[in-house]
Amino acid sequence: MFSKKILSVFCMSVFALTASGSSPDSLSSEKDRDYWINRYSSVSFPVKTLKVSSTYGIRKDPFSKKKANHNGLDLKANYENVYSMFDGTVEKIGSDNRSGNYVTMRYGAFTVSYCHLSRKYVNVGDTVWAGDPIAVSGNTGRSTGPHLHLTVKKNGKLYNPHTLLLYIKKVKKECVAALGGESYVSEPWSCSDFISRYAAMAMDHQRRYGIPASVTLAQMALESDWGQSELATNGNNYFGIKATRKWVADGKPYSEHDDEKRNEKFCNYASVEESVEHHSKLLTSKRYQRFCSFPATDYQNWLRGLIKAGYASGKGYVASCEKIIKQYNLHKYDILANKF
Repeated sequence: MFSKKILSVFCMSVFALTASGSSPDSLSSEKDRDYWINRYSSVSFPVKTLKVSSTYGIRKDPFSKKKANHNGLDLKANYENVYSMFDGTVEKIGSDNRSGNYVTMRYGAFTVSYCHLSRKYVNVGDTVWAGDPIAVSGNTGRSTGPHLHLTVKKNGKLYNPHTLLLYIKKVKKECVAALGGESYVSEPWSCSDFISRYAAMAMDHQRRYGIPASVTLAQMALESDWGQSELATNGNNYFGIKATRKWVADGKPYSEHDDEKRNEKFCNYASVEESVEHHSKLLTSKRYQRFCSFPATDYQNWLRGLIKAGYASGKGYVASCEKIIKQYNLHKYDILANKF
């Protein structure tokens, strides 16, 4: 295992590189630097690459094929190291038919069970630092393939693991920014880069749902400030979709922001793809069907239909979307999606 001291030295080396070229005022003192480095190393993602394969809450059970509650979150992890998300102690190690081999960590009021493991590195009572490898993912228990399942409880009650992942992402981003390394977190991109990145996804959703790719791209750009808004960067919400009472009641993640009212609840997602999927399903729901049954190449009427259905309250919403579509010739993606 890596010691906390070694990890801190590693982080100092990384930040020395990312902060080079920044102004002398980036850090007020060496004490501030140490604080942010230690804070950065106090959290860790459970696997190196985050890709959610099954979210928390109601889902289609992969075995029974019926709707059932999923009390955790699944991450793609093909027999790779699993890392402790925070500083804590090993509370329990075990194996059963459902979770397979598992390690349960205690982090203050929280417990996190890492399940379906193929190998374990720790023992009950061990003290573990954030970022220490504790196990190897696997395919044990009730599983359809190698992955990592996380079950989280706060004060003994089930808690959505995605909320903790968003917290870790936020902490790391704040630390890197404080140390003068904003580009280390997310490199700024141009509007053209933004379009290139999401055009294929928008065309795929046009084929699947009939929503013009140009409308999807324009709404993404406008609502997320080209991917730079706080809601987009921290919650992967690229459409400003608000959390319904059911969303909150189901324990799905959300964050509060001032909009038309103070502290309104907005949906958070595990990925941009999940955000786009929710948007497409929303626009093809009963609420919008009557107003958005136009051909996929008729983006003008689609935009006007959205306003009639109450998607946005701003008077200039349609004009703003149309301006983006025309300026970046997004209508060409509607035509391309229809051809192939």
